[in-house]
Amino acid sequence: MQEGYLDQRLIGRQFKLQTTDLTDGVQFYGIFYHLQAEVPLTVGDTVEITAATAHGLSVKKVGGPA
Repeated sequence: MQEGYLDQRLIGRQFKLQTTDLTDGVQFYGIFYHLQAEVPLTVGDTVEITAATAHGLSVKKVGGPA
C-alpha cells in the first residue's frame, strides 16, 4: 500500500463538526488529524475534506448549524 493512501481516501468526505473535533482533532481509521480551514469553524458546521497533508486535513465549510 502506498504511503498516504488512507489520508487520500478521506478527500471529499463530509462530516458535521463536534466539540472534540475542534479541540482535540478528528479521528479517521485510528489516526487523529488537526483541521485547517480558511474560515472560522464552529460546532455543527458541515465540512468537506479537500486535502490531506502531514500537518492535518484541510477542510472547507459546506453547511452550518441547522
